[in-house]
Amino acid sequence: MIMKVKGLLVAAAAAMLCFGAQSASAIEAPNHEGDFFLNVQGGILSEYSGGVGASVSADYVLVNSWWKGHFTIGGFVGSNTSKDDYSYGGAKIYDIRYTNFALMARATYGLNITDVFEVHAGAMSGPVYHNWKYKYESGTTVENEDSHSVDFGGAGVAGIRFFMSDSFALTSELMWGTHLTYFNAGISFKF
Repeated sequence: MIMKVKGLLVAAAAAMLCFGAQSASAIEAPNHEGDFFLNVQGGILSEYSGGVGASVSADYVLVNSWWKGHFTIGGFVGSNTSKDDYSYGGAKIYDIRYTNFALMARATYGLNITDVFEVHAGAMSGPVYHNWKYKYESGTTVENEDSHSVDFGGAGVAGIRFFMSDSFALTSELMWGTHLTYFNAGISFKF
């Protein structure tokens, strides 16, 4: 199931990027250097069963003279929670609850396909805090474990913005590699 979801997400990201490449002759001017985007998103689906999360990210247009697009740098703060359980013969064998929190630097390259539609792709990297609570039951034996770890993680991101006005857009991003939510949607403010 998870591999199918990952495959669909990669296919969707590739389709967005191919759409952008095929429309290259009609691409609008890039965003201006100094433009700042603040993105607030909610997310679903993660590496484990289900999962919900939320994130805030920021993108600052650093360069707008690379081909027909704009290069941004920024940051990402996100969290999610999910659970995984397994039952056999009507009895629950284990129950695991995961919580992840990430604080990452982010860089993207974006193309304005039309004056209201932008596609972007990039990468994020930084520390990720993981916490999991594990409960195993076997007959009368119950084992509990509460553990955590911090690692340095990386993630890919592909997204779109659809501008409703000069300073407000609907946004959606696919992310993979962070143990956070894969599909995220929300709003973006341009300053």
